[in-house]
Amino acid sequence: MVVSAALAYGATVANLVLTGGVQLSLNISVTPTPAASNLDLSLNQVILKVADVNVVTNNAAGYRVTVRSNNVANGDCTAPCFYSTTTADSLNFTFYRNGTPIGFAGDTGTFVQTTASSGVGGEDYTADVSYDGTATLLGAASNYGEILTFTVSTN
Repeated sequence: MVVSAALAYGATVANLVLTGGVQLSLNISVTPTPAASNLDLSLNQVILKVADVNVVTNNAAGYRVTVRSNNVANGDCTAPCFYSTTTADSLNFTFYRNGTPIGFAGDTGTFVQTTASSGVGGEDYTADVSYDGTATLLGAASNYGEILTFTVSTN
């Protein structure tokens, strides 16, 4: 007596699909130099470094850094300026990235815009200012200030 049975086979091959991703990294740091809080506004100052800026991102399309002038936004000046709330006097200044002037439209200027991600450790820039206090002759002994807000976004 011979018994025959049909063998039942299940799947002999199976796939495991692995997927993953990398979270978007986007960071900016602005480190003021000692000069930033001790400016002599009675001088003719040409391109003085006031901060180190570092931007890190892994966004392949790049990033954009804008700078916003608080004094322009508040209506105290029409261009970035040192302003005294005590006297309402002001001194305009030019703002630079790595020695290149930054143009402002209203209260905001584009500090840098890239079309690729930063390198490992980020990209470093200097923030600089120049002004001519000898031409404006601020008369009052007062404190003058400006707040520049840096914002980084992806393209």
